[in-house]
Amino acid sequence: MTTAPPIPRTVWIASGVMALGGFLGNMDASVVAVGLESMRDSLGVTLVEIQWVATAYLLGLSAALPLTPWLGHRFGAGRLWLGALAAFLLTSVACALAPDAGTLIGVRAGQGMAAGVMVTAGQTVIGLAVGPERLGRTMGTLALVVGLAPVIGPSVGGFLLAHFAWPVLFWLNVPIGLLAFGLALRYVPRGDRGQPPPVDWRGLALVSLGLPLLVYALTELATPGSLDVVLASIGTAAMGLFTWRSLRVPHPVLQLRLAAQPVLGTALASVLLGGAGMFGAVLLLPLWFQVRLGAGTAESGVLLAPMGLATTVFVFAAGRLTDRYGGGTVSLTGSLVVLASTVPLPWLGPDAPMWLVQALLVIRGAGLGLSVLPASTAAYASVGAAELGHATALVNIVLRVGGALGGALCVIVLSQGLSAGPAAGFGWAFGVLAVLCALGAVATAGLRRAERSSTVDNTA
Repeated sequence: MTTAPPIPRTVWIASGVMALGGFLGNMDASVVAVGLESMRDSLGVTLVEIQWVATAYLLGLSAALPLTPWLGHRFGAGRLWLGALAAFLLTSVACALAPDAGTLIGVRAGQGMAAGVMVTAGQTVIGLAVGPERLGRTMGTLALVVGLAPVIGPSVGGFLLAHFAWPVLFWLNVPIGLLAFGLALRYVPRGDRGQPPPVDWRGLALVSLGLPLLVYALTELATPGSLDVVLASIGTAAMGLFTWRSLRVPHPVLQLRLAAQPVLGTALASVLLGGAGMFGAVLLLPLWFQVRLGAGTAESGVLLAPMGLATTVFVFAAGRLTDRYGGGTVSLTGSLVVLASTVPLPWLGPDAPMWLVQALLVIRGAGLGLSVLPASTAAYASVGAAELGHATALVNIVLRVGGALGGALCVIVLSQGLSAGPAAGFGWAFGVLAVLCALGAVATAGLRRAERSSTVDNTA
């Protein structure tokens, strides 16, 4: 255990501004999801077509991540964050004014790119400002504020749509974004400009093609069509070539060699598996409430809210604990809590007492809050300032790939198992989820060992 040094007031304010930007991006995603049906009806398109409003945002976000380290080095992480926030606001206005679905989908892809840059650049700004010894508390505060967005977003979106047309969902971003931009001009450090190495354009083309296609194909894996198989093949091949090239060129777009470092490598594995378990449950639990336990759509959302609140509260606590005990120790504790609260779920049916269901989900939410953030923080704390931009990009890429993979696996197993009835279907699906959680616990145990070995080496 170590005594964490205090954090200056100006750094707390800058972290709060970063959190406000992250809150904006997260809330936009959750609010827009509520408004898809209203958009479909207003724009006169099919449900499949309007779903691309959400999908384009995800793909744009994924596509923007690889180039963020180079841009941060070239312009300074703080300046990059300000530019991304400005782009997010401009694309929000363009979305609100979009005359048709095609324009809206195209602009949403640009909005997703701005959000992706904003997330990674913001984490880099915080990491450079506070240093590794204080990173947990600031990241925990950031996660607390950002984590509130999906909790309140659907309620805000539903209220606005009851009184206004769907463009109000995008106009909502403007006052919040202007407030964040004004505060950032005063409090956010701009970062140092540098002369980065030349861009590996071939590598950038491969990852910009491969990563979005891979994430999209994984999200569609549960109901694959022939086109999805083709896209998955192209995405996998492009990412394979990108990896091969990145390990051979002197100045790759992403420093994949960093993953060979014990702490960062095990942290990335922990984030990958933690994201898989987290997002797999995001898809499974609402269906479990509705199909297995007999709850209505609105009721299932209410029943899941306590788990989300528990995650938000404990992710804040996780930041402080990480600064004292290390990311590996806290993440391992959280992973074991998540695993322990997942194992009983397959045996709960319609006759299960709701207090027991809620207790397990609240415990699971607490474990989630203690697991993913500390692993990410350990990754950032393990590298120097020059490598921090690459580490933040890698963590965010791995988290999204893991989330898409976990969600796809759980839904595939569920859809296959439901032919034998809800009990069997959810039993197998929760079994897969438990395996993902167990593998995540193994990875975090490795992270804990790597951190301890690193500490011993540094003090020797």
